[in-house]
Amino acid sequence: MSIRVTILPFLFGAMVLSGPLLGGASAAERIGPSGAPASAPNDFPVASDVRLGGDDTQTRLIVDLSQKIEIRAFTLANPYRVVLDMPQVTFQFPPKAGEVGRGLIKAFRFGLVMQGGSRMVIDLARPAQVDMAFVLGAANDQPARLVLHLTATDREAFMRNVALESRAPEGSKPQTPPETKVNGDSRPLVVIDPGHGGIDNGTRAASGEMEKTIVLEFSSLLRDKIEKTGKYRVLMTRTDDTFVALGDRVQFARARQAALFISIHADALRRGRPRPRTKPM
Repeated sequence: MSIRVTILPFLFGAMVLSGPLLGGASAAERIGPSGAPASAPNDFPVASDVRLGGDDTQTRLIVDLSQKIEIRAFTLANPYRVVLDMPQVTFQFPPKAGEVGRGLIKAFRFGLVMQGGSRMVIDLARPAQVDMAFVLGAANDQPARLVLHLTATDREAFMRNVALESRAPEGSKPQTPPETKVNGDSRPLVVIDPGHGGIDNGTRAASGEMEKTIVLEFSSLLRDKIEKTGKYRVLMTRTDDTFVALGDRVQFARARQAALFISIHADALRRGRPRPRTKPM
């Protein structure tokens, strides 16, 4: 399997970009076998069990929780994913939970993405739409339950939905203080954005190499090459395996009035020779 690097340049001032994207953060919290919800550090809600049901047309994911929480669901492409953001949760799923999927769900992973926030990333076997994503309160001797219901769709509809979800209101973006020049340096600023990160691995090569690692190494080399020209200042949205949401990545560049924003991704090819690809957005 070959790896093909994709470079997505964004010229600021020529294009308006906004919206959330997944990039994971720390390693997934896999704490132990399932059972009755136990007390968690600092009384965080506990996710004690997870199960899948359905087939290739409709699939449901259910998570047992110690209490009702708020969640937010959205989709990401390349590869197809559904992301569930939630307050900080202590995951106590059974060992190897998420390694084997069912129906529209190929696999899933979970973990802490920032202090106070957890995330589940669901890898899809094919394009699917989120029909329902909600949390039921405890009732009739049943624990609180997170329910995600997926229905099969086509790529065109999936990509259209991703585009619609990415249009976040301006007011929801984090405010970052402007940083236009450093020590009077007036050279144009280039911001390089290594895709994915943390629990969002991106695609995976047959050798086991993960996209998030490849693009970070490539981005570091690209940064060094550009800096050596002496013509530009260069910053990166992440320099290690940490979570950075798309809205924060774009805001990082905008707040610093970057002249160019370059998003780096990589595709895994089953056959053929890799071809570098550049997409102006």
